[in-house]
Amino acid sequence: MKKIFLSAAILLSAFTAQAGETIILKKTVKLAVDLSTTGIRSSNLGYGDTYFVKILVPGLAAETLLNHRNEGESAPCLATYETFKVEDVVQNNPTTELHDFEIVQKKVTYPNETDKTCAVYLIEDVSTKVRGFNFVHQRTSELPSRHIDDCQ
Repeated sequence: MKKIFLSAAILLSAFTAQAGETIILKKTVKLAVDLSTTGIRSSNLGYGDTYFVKILVPGLAAETLLNHRNEGESAPCLATYETFKVEDVVQNNPTTELHDFEIVQKKVTYPNETDKTCAVYLIEDVSTKVRGFNFVHQRTSELPSRHIDDCQ
């Protein structure tokens, strides 16, 4: 999955001027977030050597199309880049809270004039704000290549 995301990122930077993007779905859902040691952690699972504060959100699986569960985690998760301390988010109040999650699914196309093909990706972004911190997660899935005329 990392390779697909990296491939999409490389293609995006190489063909930004020609890339097309269409929002397929944009919705907001309310989901429970467990802000205890069960549902929030500092982890590098799925992120290489860097540790991030992550929230685990089991209810997210039913609301998304792509798999937002990082390798080794017990549920789909989102990370914040605004702090590296779990305590900053827990704030001495380890409770379960309901939060709004925005889910955006996009079709991104990259025309290849040389091969007369169109690379197509489904990108799903999930975001929420928990106790003042923005949490995000993105998954990308490459779809079958199409004829360049379909690159709209």
